[in-house]
Amino acid sequence: MKKSLLILSLITLFLGFKANAQHEQLIKRGDYTLVFLNNSEIITEELSQNITNTFFEVYPKMVAEYNPDATKKVTISIDINYKKVAISGNGKILLGALWMQQHPEDTDLVTHELMHIVQDFKALGPEWLIEGLADCGRFQYGLNNAAADWSLPSLSSFHSYKMGYRVAARFLLWVNKYKESTTIIQLNTALKYNTYSADSWKEITGKSLDELWALYLQNKDID
Repeated sequence: MKKSLLILSLITLFLGFKANAQHEQLIKRGDYTLVFLNNSEIITEELSQNITNTFFEVYPKMVAEYNPDATKKVTISIDINYKKVAISGNGKILLGALWMQQHPEDTDLVTHELMHIVQDFKALGPEWLIEGLADCGRFQYGLNNAAADWSLPSLSSFHSYKMGYRVAARFLLWVNKYKESTTIIQLNTALKYNTYSADSWKEITGKSLDELWALYLQNKDID
């Protein structure tokens, strides 16, 4: 989704959410502020607290490592009318209440979305890469991945880095471990400042993207 359309969609969703809002909390811990909105009675207080704790535990660490200039104030909304899983942008995260009710252990869904907020990319790069980097953030900082049965998948013959998310994250972590330990940070920086191109891989690692994938197929261990 183009950035302008994404922001417009978020504005529309949040305006609708505010109209139906039942509960709003403003929570401040140190330099960070969370605006927590919930218009659903199906979300337990325990789950709301776990989401809040996830924000304050992981977000400052992400900001420190990837983007010290990222916003220190984030809005997390849970909306009974939002039928998808999650969307984020412009310092706001919208979560589907039904998804969270059915998957109460999936609180690191918030960690993934917080990574997008920290990234604050100036232009849209390849979607597979953006989502793969966000799942790298979930893998690195996630607090409840095991309980949510979330993990990086074993490499299969039908996989491609273009699948994004966990498949791409596993590949990116492999590149970071075996080829260049700053690959993930450098890719995030290149996307943030709109300097990313197909040549970025060779500039960072000395290998093209497809050359790296071929090597990954031969040595796929990241443990």
